[in-house]
Amino acid sequence: MNLDLDDFDLETVAIIGAGVGSLDAGLSAATDITLLSDLLGGSLETGLMAVGAAGGVVIADKLGLVEVFES
Repeated sequence: MNLDLDDFDLETVAIIGAGVGSLDAGLSAATDITLLSDLLGGSLETGLMAVGAAGGVVIADKLGLVEVFES
């Protein structure tokens, strides 16, 4: 697999962030694992706000409520 940094536009970063948040929510509900606090060194609240914002932006853009990402 060859990663090209040009593929990581703002939309991709937001979708990955929202996906990590979803995975974190599922893991923390089923186990004591919290990816965000592990990745961010204990700043869970800041991580949750960032992931929530990313998810909100992706949802609003995909529903056509706002145009955040160029199509």
